[in-house]
Amino acid sequence: MSKTKFLDEIKSIIAQSKDWATLELEYAKLTAAEKITVLCGAAVAGAVCLLLGICALILFGISLAYAFELFLSPALAFLASGGVMLVLMALVYFFKKELIMNPIAKMLTKVLLK
Repeated sequence: MSKTKFLDEIKSIIAQSKDWATLELEYAKLTAAEKITVLCGAAVAGAVCLLLGICALILFGISLAYAFELFLSPALAFLASGGVMLVLMALVYFFKKELIMNPIAKMLTKVLLK
């Protein structure tokens, strides 16, 4: 094998390696953009659901207080409704790993390791 042919093959390999590295970088950029888009979409959907859920909880609390008014005075009915909301908040706090952390971790691992 002649020296010039050997050098041409090395130049060809280097050029192909540069092309391959450029394509891999572009693929990594596109993959990162896709994953960031999915995560941002999930974050926005979660924020909207949280906002709507808070509104629904407020309305449920008020309607629960009016339902308790059939049995209690108005002040005690609203106090009982607030107590029910505190119990719900305590349940969410104590079961936050099962209700919040595990689903978020599953979604993130599914998106990032896909």
